Amino acid sequence: MTTRSLVVAAAGATAGVVVCSFLAKRVHRRNRPRVVTDALKERRSMFLQDLNGADAPDEAVLEMLDVANWAPTHGLTQPWRFCVFRRSTGAIKDFFELQLKASKARMEEGNVSAEAEKDLKKFIQKQPSKAKEIAKCSHVIAISMKRKANPEKLMPEWEEVAAVACAVQNAHILACQLGVAAYWSSGGTEGPLATQPVREMLGLEDGDRCLGIMYVGMADEKTWRKSQGRAESARGSIDEKVSWL
Repeated sequence: MTTRSLVVAAAGATAGVVVCSFLAKRVHRRNRPRVVTDALKERRSMFLQDLNGADAPDEAVLEMLDVANWAPTHGLTQPWRFCVFRRSTGAIKDFFELQLKASKARMEEGNVSAEAEKDLKKFIQKQPSKAKEIAKCSHVIAISMKRKANPEKLMPEWEEVAAVACAVQNAHILACQLGVAAYWSSGGTEGPLATQPVREMLGLEDGDRCLGIMYVGMADEKTWRKSQGRAESARGSIDEKVSWL
């Protein structure tokens, strides 16, 4: 084979690789919406009773929070803040003991709103028995909103709360794809999570709010399969919720 023939053959092979690569990318892009759709529909809240006590990897939790960081945010204020408490360090136990102590102290002080009193009483009554279930979590994530994440761009509070919710949704979707069991609980946002000692632990300043807790752990395969068929996972037709004008 001549030098010219070798060059032509090599060029043809290279072009073939480029075309194949381009076509592969097109196929991948066509499939991507289906992958995303499946991930959205497979998201499930896995509750404390669903957990088997095994550890979710720290790496998985970090990956969850990394995708949370890509949530939409008006003015790029990025108001979400996450404090991760780990069972391996004893931090989960300490966190809930502080909530219980702070809740009792707040009730003794008096002068609390009706909503706060309801949350505080509920926590004080249920926490001792709930502690055994919480012990099955490998991680507990306090979810907070930074009110002045960027003081030069003070957005309406509801937009910042919505941004945090979007961030949590991102994390939850990925959690399910990684096989990590999780759910977001309000955690008594006007009760134990609003007490001063807890706010100080979370590093919250004036205007900041803790919007709840994400409980994280692992669940058995059978439990995952069962979760896909839960009655509450069924959705009514979107046609009932959309108007076309």
